[in-house]
Amino acid sequence: PEISQEQITKLNAYAKTILFNSGKSTFKQETFAVLQSITAILKEYPASKFSIEGHTDSDGKDAMNQKLSEDRAGAVKNYLIENGIATDRLTSSGFGESKPIDTNKTAKGKANNRRVEVKLVK
Repeated sequence: PEISQEQITKLNAYAKTILFNSGKSTFKQETFAVLQSITAILKEYPASKFSIEGHTDSDGKDAMNQKLSEDRAGAVKNYLIENGIATDRLTSSGFGESKPIDTNKTAKGKANNRRVEVKLVK
């Protein structure tokens, strides 16, 4: 079956709740249930390929944020592979602070920008 827009929306709702330890690409404990939910959805669509994209807020140096976003996207990709998703179905990339979804410099705005997105690759 082909994945629906509704499932893509659900994947990204889950992905936005992936939490990492501050300044690291290691997951907070409460994130594992979310990662399991994402894995379950991806398993329902074995013919679909996905891009895992990491983003950071604007705190810190650009180069550090770029590496952190790449490492975090990679950590999600590796988790999915370790839990049964075929390697050739996944790519990961980091965008650092270059694609903010919230230009508000408040704590909430920064939190919105620290995110992982799961995108269907057509």
